[in-house]
Amino acid sequence: MRFRSTGLMPRAFGVALIVTGISAQSQTPSPPVTLERGEPIVSVWYRGNPAGTPRQSDLGVIRALGFNGVTWPKSAAAGQAELRRLADLVGLQVEVVDKPQLAGAVSALSPGSRVDILVAGTEGTQIPGLAWRAIAHGARTVAFDGGAAAGTGLDQKDGSLKPWARAAIAIARQLTGNSRLARILKPGPGILLSPPHAPALDVVLLDGDRSWVLVATNVSADTLTTSARLPAGAPYAMWISWADGATLAMIDEPAGPRWNLQIGPGIARVYLIDKVLK
Repeated sequence: MRFRSTGLMPRAFGVALIVTGISAQSQTPSPPVTLERGEPIVSVWYRGNPAGTPRQSDLGVIRALGFNGVTWPKSAAAGQAELRRLADLVGLQVEVVDKPQLAGAVSALSPGSRVDILVAGTEGTQIPGLAWRAIAHGARTVAFDGGAAAGTGLDQKDGSLKPWARAAIAIARQLTGNSRLARILKPGPGILLSPPHAPALDVVLLDGDRSWVLVATNVSADTLTTSARLPAGAPYAMWISWADGATLAMIDEPAGPRWNLQIGPGIARVYLIDKVLK
Protein backbone atom coordinates (compact mmCIF):
# COMPACT_ATOMS: atom_id res chain seq x y z
CA MET A 1 0.00 0.00 0.00
CA ARG A 2 1.16 3.57 -0.50
CA PHE A 3 0.09 6.97 0.64
CA ARG A 4 0.91 10.13 -1.22
CA SER A 5 -0.04 13.68 -0.29
CA THR A 6 -1.25 15.94 -3.05
CA GLY A 7 -0.74 19.05 -0.92
CA LEU A 8 -4.38 19.91 -1.52
CA MET A 9 -5.67 22.61 0.80
CA PRO A 10 -9.34 23.53 1.43
CA ARG A 11 -9.18 26.55 -0.89
CA ALA A 12 -8.09 24.33 -3.78
CA PHE A 13 -11.63 23.12 -4.25
CA GLY A 14 -13.70 24.42 -7.12
CA VAL A 15 -16.20 25.43 -4.43
CA ALA A 16 -14.39 26.96 -1.45
CA LEU A 17 -15.16 25.78 2.06
CA ILE A 18 -16.67 28.47 4.28
CA VAL A 19 -16.43 28.32 8.06
CA THR A 20 -19.23 30.20 9.80
CA GLY A 21 -18.89 31.68 13.25
CA ILE A 22 -22.28 33.01 14.31
CA SER A 23 -22.48 33.46 18.06
CA ALA A 24 -25.22 31.48 19.78
CA GLN A 25 -25.93 34.52 21.95
CA SER A 26 -26.17 37.02 19.08
CA GLN A 27 -29.66 38.17 18.15
CA THR A 28 -28.67 40.73 15.50
CA PRO A 29 -31.14 40.46 12.57
CA SER A 30 -29.60 39.34 9.31
CA PRO A 31 -30.51 40.91 5.95
CA PRO A 32 -33.13 39.12 3.84
CA VAL A 33 -31.75 36.26 1.78
CA THR A 34 -32.79 34.86 -1.55
CA LEU A 35 -32.01 31.18 -2.02
CA GLU A 36 -31.18 29.77 -5.41
CA ARG A 37 -33.28 26.84 -6.49
CA GLY A 38 -32.15 23.68 -4.74
CA GLU A 39 -30.02 25.40 -2.10
CA PRO A 40 -30.48 23.77 1.31
CA ILE A 41 -32.92 25.06 3.89
CA VAL A 42 -32.17 24.05 7.48
CA SER A 43 -35.23 24.92 9.48
CA VAL A 44 -36.77 24.87 12.95
CA TRP A 45 -40.42 24.00 13.53
CA TYR A 46 -41.98 27.13 15.02
CA ARG A 47 -45.59 27.34 16.20
CA GLY A 48 -45.63 30.91 17.51
CA ASN A 49 -45.35 32.50 20.95
CA PRO A 50 -48.10 32.12 22.06
CA ALA A 51 -49.15 29.39 19.66
CA GLY A 52 -50.39 30.80 16.36
CA THR A 53 -48.76 34.23 16.89
CA PRO A 54 -45.26 34.74 15.45
CA ARG A 55 -42.81 36.91 17.37
CA GLN A 56 -39.93 38.70 15.65
CA SER A 57 -37.56 38.21 18.59
CA ASP A 58 -37.98 34.43 18.30
CA LEU A 59 -37.30 34.53 14.57
CA GLY A 60 -34.24 36.70 15.14
CA VAL A 61 -32.79 34.14 17.52
CA ILE A 62 -33.39 31.30 15.05
CA ARG A 63 -31.63 33.22 12.28
CA ALA A 64 -28.73 34.33 14.49
CA LEU A 65 -28.03 30.74 15.49
CA GLY A 66 -27.41 29.81 11.85
CA PHE A 67 -30.73 28.43 10.61
CA ASN A 68 -32.09 29.88 7.38
CA GLY A 69 -35.71 28.73 7.63
CA VAL A 70 -38.73 28.17 9.84
CA THR A 71 -41.43 25.57 9.42
CA TRP A 72 -44.96 26.69 10.31
CA PRO A 73 -47.94 24.34 10.78
CA LYS A 74 -50.59 24.67 8.08
CA SER A 75 -53.27 24.48 10.77
CA ALA A 76 -52.18 27.92 12.06
CA ALA A 77 -53.26 29.66 8.86
CA ALA A 78 -54.29 32.89 10.59
CA GLY A 79 -50.70 33.70 11.47
CA GLN A 80 -49.09 32.90 8.12
CA ALA A 81 -49.08 36.37 6.62
CA GLU A 82 -47.53 37.97 9.70
CA LEU A 83 -45.00 35.17 9.96
CA ARG A 84 -43.87 35.75 6.38
CA ARG A 85 -43.56 39.48 6.97
CA LEU A 86 -41.46 39.07 10.12
CA ALA A 87 -39.35 36.24 8.67
CA ASP A 88 -38.47 38.40 5.68
CA LEU A 89 -37.18 41.10 8.02
CA VAL A 90 -34.63 38.76 9.61
CA GLY A 91 -33.74 36.76 6.50
CA LEU A 92 -35.59 33.50 7.07
CA GLN A 93 -37.31 31.34 4.48
CA VAL A 94 -40.80 30.12 5.43
CA GLU A 95 -42.31 26.75 4.64
CA VAL A 96 -45.87 25.89 5.63
CA VAL A 97 -46.34 22.17 6.19
CA ASP A 98 -49.38 20.04 6.86
CA LYS A 99 -47.58 17.36 8.85
CA PRO A 100 -43.96 16.26 9.41
CA GLN A 101 -42.25 13.81 7.05
CA LEU A 102 -40.19 12.03 9.66
CA ALA A 103 -36.75 10.78 8.67
CA GLY A 104 -35.66 7.32 9.79
CA ALA A 105 -32.79 4.95 9.03
CA VAL A 106 -34.57 3.56 5.96
CA SER A 107 -36.77 6.49 4.89
CA ALA A 108 -33.76 8.83 4.80
CA LEU A 109 -32.33 6.63 2.02
CA SER A 110 -35.16 7.69 -0.31
CA PRO A 111 -36.47 11.02 0.98
CA GLY A 112 -38.57 13.58 -0.80
CA SER A 113 -37.34 17.12 -1.23
CA ARG A 114 -37.76 17.74 2.49
CA VAL A 115 -37.53 15.74 5.72
CA ASP A 116 -38.30 16.39 9.38
CA ILE A 117 -36.19 15.15 12.25
CA LEU A 118 -38.08 14.74 15.52
CA VAL A 119 -35.76 15.72 18.36
CA ALA A 120 -38.20 16.33 21.23
CA GLY A 121 -36.94 14.69 24.40
CA THR A 122 -33.67 13.53 22.83
CA GLU A 123 -30.02 14.53 23.13
CA GLY A 124 -29.81 14.83 19.35
CA THR A 125 -27.15 12.16 18.97
CA GLN A 126 -28.78 10.84 15.78
CA ILE A 127 -28.99 14.26 14.11
CA PRO A 128 -25.73 14.18 12.11
CA GLY A 129 -26.35 10.71 10.69
CA LEU A 130 -30.01 11.27 9.78
CA ALA A 131 -29.58 14.79 8.40
CA TRP A 132 -26.57 14.03 6.20
CA ARG A 133 -28.11 10.75 5.02
CA ALA A 134 -31.21 12.59 3.83
CA ILE A 135 -29.11 15.30 2.14
CA ALA A 136 -26.90 12.70 0.46
CA HIS A 137 -30.00 11.05 -1.03
CA GLY A 138 -31.62 14.20 -2.38
CA ALA A 139 -33.40 16.10 0.39
CA ARG A 140 -32.73 19.84 0.33
CA THR A 141 -34.82 20.93 3.32
CA VAL A 142 -34.19 19.54 6.79
CA ALA A 143 -36.53 20.73 9.56
CA PHE A 144 -35.89 20.00 13.24
CA ASP A 145 -38.97 19.58 15.44
CA GLY A 146 -38.35 20.05 19.14
CA GLY A 147 -42.05 19.63 19.85
CA ALA A 148 -42.41 23.06 21.47
CA ALA A 149 -46.04 24.24 21.61
CA ALA A 150 -44.80 27.84 21.93
CA GLY A 151 -41.45 29.60 21.48
CA THR A 152 -38.39 28.39 19.60
CA GLY A 153 -37.93 25.26 21.73
CA LEU A 154 -34.17 25.64 21.38
CA ASP A 155 -33.26 26.61 24.94
CA GLN A 156 -33.58 25.14 28.40
CA LYS A 157 -35.03 26.87 31.46
CA ASP A 158 -31.61 28.29 32.39
CA GLY A 159 -31.24 29.85 28.95
CA SER A 160 -28.62 27.42 27.67
CA LEU A 161 -29.12 25.59 24.40
CA LYS A 162 -30.58 22.11 24.48
CA PRO A 163 -28.12 19.40 23.39
CA TRP A 164 -30.13 18.61 20.26
CA ALA A 165 -30.11 22.30 19.34
CA ARG A 166 -26.31 22.37 19.36
CA ALA A 167 -26.21 19.39 17.00
CA ALA A 168 -28.84 20.95 14.72
CA ILE A 169 -26.97 24.27 14.63
CA ALA A 170 -23.82 22.45 13.52
CA ILE A 171 -25.72 20.92 10.59
CA ALA A 172 -27.23 24.30 9.70
CA ARG A 173 -23.84 25.97 9.57
CA GLN A 174 -22.26 23.16 7.57
CA LEU A 175 -24.97 23.22 4.91
CA THR A 176 -25.78 26.93 4.68
CA GLY A 177 -22.11 27.90 4.89
CA ASN A 178 -21.41 25.81 1.77
CA SER A 179 -24.84 26.05 0.18
CA ARG A 180 -23.72 26.35 -3.44
CA LEU A 181 -21.89 23.04 -3.29
CA ALA A 182 -24.82 21.37 -1.50
CA ARG A 183 -27.17 22.69 -4.21
CA ILE A 184 -25.38 21.00 -7.11
CA LEU A 185 -24.75 17.60 -5.52
CA LYS A 186 -26.02 14.63 -7.52
CA PRO A 187 -25.51 10.85 -7.29
CA GLY A 188 -22.06 9.57 -8.23
CA PRO A 189 -20.62 6.09 -8.87
CA GLY A 190 -21.43 3.27 -6.47
CA ILE A 191 -19.28 2.19 -3.52
CA LEU A 192 -18.78 -1.39 -2.31
CA LEU A 193 -18.89 -2.01 1.45
CA SER A 194 -17.53 -5.07 3.20
CA PRO A 195 -19.37 -5.81 5.42
CA PRO A 196 -22.34 -3.63 4.37
CA HIS A 197 -24.07 -3.22 7.77
CA ALA A 198 -27.23 -2.08 5.91
CA PRO A 199 -29.36 -0.14 6.64
CA ALA A 200 -27.48 1.14 9.69
CA LEU A 201 -24.48 2.18 7.60
CA ASP A 202 -24.60 4.08 4.34
CA VAL A 203 -21.66 5.36 2.29
CA VAL A 204 -22.25 7.28 -0.95
CA LEU A 205 -20.15 9.21 -3.43
CA LEU A 206 -21.70 12.42 -4.76
CA ASP A 207 -20.82 14.44 -7.82
CA GLY A 208 -20.24 18.12 -7.04
CA ASP A 209 -19.23 19.21 -10.55
CA ARG A 210 -15.52 19.87 -10.01
CA SER A 211 -15.42 17.98 -6.69
CA TRP A 212 -16.30 14.58 -5.29
CA VAL A 213 -18.18 14.48 -1.97
CA LEU A 214 -18.09 11.34 0.16
CA VAL A 215 -20.80 10.89 2.81
CA ALA A 216 -20.75 8.10 5.41
CA THR A 217 -23.57 7.86 7.96
CA ASN A 218 -24.24 5.50 10.86
CA VAL A 219 -27.75 5.70 12.31
CA SER A 220 -27.41 2.73 14.66
CA ALA A 221 -26.56 2.69 18.38
CA ASP A 222 -23.27 0.85 17.75
CA THR A 223 -19.84 1.71 16.39
CA LEU A 224 -19.47 0.08 12.98
CA THR A 225 -16.36 -0.95 11.05
CA THR A 226 -16.24 -1.57 7.31
CA SER A 227 -14.04 -1.36 4.24
CA ALA A 228 -15.33 0.97 1.51
CA ARG A 229 -14.12 0.45 -2.06
CA LEU A 230 -14.32 3.54 -4.25
CA PRO A 231 -14.37 3.35 -8.06
CA ALA A 232 -11.07 2.88 -9.89
CA GLY A 233 -9.61 6.24 -10.83
CA ALA A 234 -11.11 8.11 -7.89
CA PRO A 235 -8.55 10.15 -5.90
CA TYR A 236 -7.31 8.55 -2.68
CA ALA A 237 -5.68 11.64 -1.08
CA MET A 238 -6.08 14.19 0.31
CA TRP A 239 -9.76 14.28 1.18
CA ILE A 240 -10.87 17.27 3.28
CA SER A 241 -13.55 17.10 5.99
CA TRP A 242 -16.60 19.26 5.24
CA ALA A 243 -17.05 19.85 8.99
CA ASP A 244 -13.61 20.84 10.22
CA GLY A 245 -11.02 20.68 7.42
CA ALA A 246 -9.31 17.54 8.75
CA THR A 247 -7.62 15.39 6.09
CA LEU A 248 -8.15 11.77 5.06
CA ALA A 249 -5.85 9.57 2.98
CA MET A 250 -7.11 6.22 1.68
CA ILE A 251 -5.17 3.17 0.55
CA ASP A 252 -4.35 3.35 -3.16
CA GLU A 253 -5.10 0.05 -4.91
CA PRO A 254 -5.56 -0.89 -8.60
CA ALA A 255 -9.25 -1.75 -8.07
CA GLY A 256 -9.86 1.68 -6.56
CA PRO A 257 -9.12 3.52 -3.29
CA ARG A 258 -9.94 1.58 -0.13
CA TRP A 259 -11.20 3.38 2.96
CA ASN A 260 -11.01 1.36 6.17
CA LEU A 261 -13.71 3.09 8.17
CA GLN A 262 -14.79 3.01 11.79
CA ILE A 263 -17.76 5.27 12.54
CA GLY A 264 -19.54 5.86 15.83
CA PRO A 265 -23.30 5.79 16.50
CA GLY A 266 -25.25 8.67 14.98
CA ILE A 267 -22.17 10.04 13.26
CA ALA A 268 -21.77 11.48 9.76
CA ARG A 269 -18.38 11.77 8.11
CA VAL A 270 -18.31 13.97 5.02
CA TYR A 271 -15.23 14.60 2.87
CA LEU A 272 -14.47 16.51 -0.33
CA ILE A 273 -11.74 16.36 -2.95
CA ASP A 274 -11.01 17.95 -6.31
CA LYS A 275 -11.69 15.65 -9.24
CA VAL A 276 -8.52 16.87 -10.92
CA LEU A 277 -5.56 16.96 -8.56
CA LYS A 278 -3.27 19.93 -9.02
